[in-house]
Amino acid sequence: MLYPNPQRVTSWLVICPVGAGVLMLGLQGKVAFVFGVASEDSIAWAICEKLAEAGVTLYLGFQKRFMSRVFQLKEKLPAIAGLYPLDVASDELTAEFFAAFAAENSGVKADILIHAIGFAPRECFDRPIIFVEDEQINTAMTISANSLQRCLRHALPHLNPGSSTITLTYAASTRYVPSYGIMSMAKAALECWTRELACHLGPEGHRINSISSGPIPTLAAGGIPGFDRILDHVAANSPLRRNVSQDDVAGTAVWLASHLSSGVTGQCIHVDAGFSITMVPESIMDS
Repeated sequence: MLYPNPQRVTSWLVICPVGAGVLMLGLQGKVAFVFGVASEDSIAWAICEKLAEAGVTLYLGFQKRFMSRVFQLKEKLPAIAGLYPLDVASDELTAEFFAAFAAENSGVKADILIHAIGFAPRECFDRPIIFVEDEQINTAMTISANSLQRCLRHALPHLNPGSSTITLTYAASTRYVPSYGIMSMAKAALECWTRELACHLGPEGHRINSISSGPIPTLAAGGIPGFDRILDHVAANSPLRRNVSQDDVAGTAVWLASHLSSGVTGQCIHVDAGFSITMVPESIMDS
């Protein structure tokens, strides 16, 4: 086995410029669509900040109910070049986002699409799952899962060859999590969409991957009953003995957006402090 020469390694570290990591990512001058910023605590916002650090220009789609928050955040990040309303529950309103973008940015195409969108009506969480009505189920599935297909369908004419799309999922897609209910089905469907779209668009070089994040306190998570207890359980039993942060997820998103992950598509990458690899928590041995 060959071992590196310590002197050579040390000298490389000394002369390596601070921006070398950014250059290695190869994202300078790239363009990204980011959907799902609702507040400063949003995972999507952390992804915006990381992409901006890497030299990416950002165009955000926002829900009108979060407009004032998102416009305030824009002042903090000069990399945001445009903000346009987006309602992924409507095919027509999704198309309007891309029409508005194209009207103001003739000839500009994106290299990255961040789909950080999830929603289920309150009724999905305040009653046993067997009593949730079709209308609420359909709303959750449309916005949280099927919208990935809708966004990509309208985005394709505005994406450069070899684009990277990243969406956000959760381990409840494959395992029971109390109170998560309909969103578990939506995340399972989202992961299936990821695989289907990756295979359909792969021949043109487009990549689609999902990140399965551990629980993180966000605006959306605040509506899940018992969420604080879930956080405590994961922190006590994950291999890293902690919860993950928005920055943890954002780092993986930037990697998936870059050429460093050029051979990765259709995958679900777990960013959860290792919690997904456990079955019986080690804490049962403490008694």
